[in-house]
Amino acid sequence: MRLSALDCLRRGWTNLSANWELVLLQWLEWLLLTLLMALGVFLSLLILGASLLGEGSAAHRAEALARRLSDLSPALALALVAMLAVWLASLFLHSYFQAGAYGVLASADRQALPGPRRSKEFFRTFSLRDFLGWGGLYVWRYVGVLLLFGVLTFLLGGAVLLWLLFLGVGGAEWGSPAALGIGCGGALPMGFLALVLGLWVHLAQADLAREGSSVRAASRRGIAVLGQRLGTVIALFLLTLAAAFVLAVVFFPLGAAADSLLSGAPLMRALVRFLLLLLQSLPNTLLAMVLAGALVALVRSETSESRRYPEVQTA
Repeated sequence: MRLSALDCLRRGWTNLSANWELVLLQWLEWLLLTLLMALGVFLSLLILGASLLGEGSAAHRAEALARRLSDLSPALALALVAMLAVWLASLFLHSYFQAGAYGVLASADRQALPGPRRSKEFFRTFSLRDFLGWGGLYVWRYVGVLLLFGVLTFLLGGAVLLWLLFLGVGGAEWGSPAALGIGCGGALPMGFLALVLGLWVHLAQADLAREGSSVRAASRRGIAVLGQRLGTVIALFLLTLAAAFVLAVVFFPLGAAADSLLSGAPLMRALVRFLLLLLQSLPNTLLAMVLAGALVALVRSETSESRRYPEVQTA
């Protein structure tokens, strides 16, 4: 049964409301991931600049730091290794939580009968044991897809850089009209490739929790669903972005008021801003998980598996 964008959102919302613990776990993952990423940067700066903190003015310290970077000193190598290790740990942590969350969402969607309108009792499958089990079972699939996404993003960034270089050379050689033509001619395909890449990685992750899936199979399934239901996928993301924009508008006056009222107390202002960030991240996590549930429903509705009533599986 083919689902519309609203049907997918309704099914994803019902799935998540039945397994609401996923929101708290994903919020915890966001917090841990933020701390790990900040730790990687902090360790690198600490290794590189620990001996420079008390040496003269800021300009002198910046010059010494630049000299250390140019010398490729052992401190630089150690800083890079530390940052890489922390970021790899962040990648693994994110993949583990994604595998657990999508595993629960996919098993719940598989358990419920096909169709847009189903009671949330049909979707209730969550247990911490299953979440951890799905995470351990599928974590390497998610690591593989995210690494593939990183490689493709790097290649796209290289293509964008070449386009910008060609744009600059063309403008210098043939004038402004040629630069305008090159810019307009390159912006459209580059923007389309970036859009397809961003949509594809979410669809691929929605398929990875399927039994028998793999990085290759999920990649192909993501491209196939994107080709068949591009309008539906774009509509799902636009609705999610609109809801996120509304949340940002709601929280913006609170942040502005905190900055105005606590302008003379920088530490208290920073604390209030941090608490507001934590508060705003919770509904944002909810939106992300509703989108994940909707994409799981969409991907399954485009496969023959959604037309069968398989038995419920647990990790």
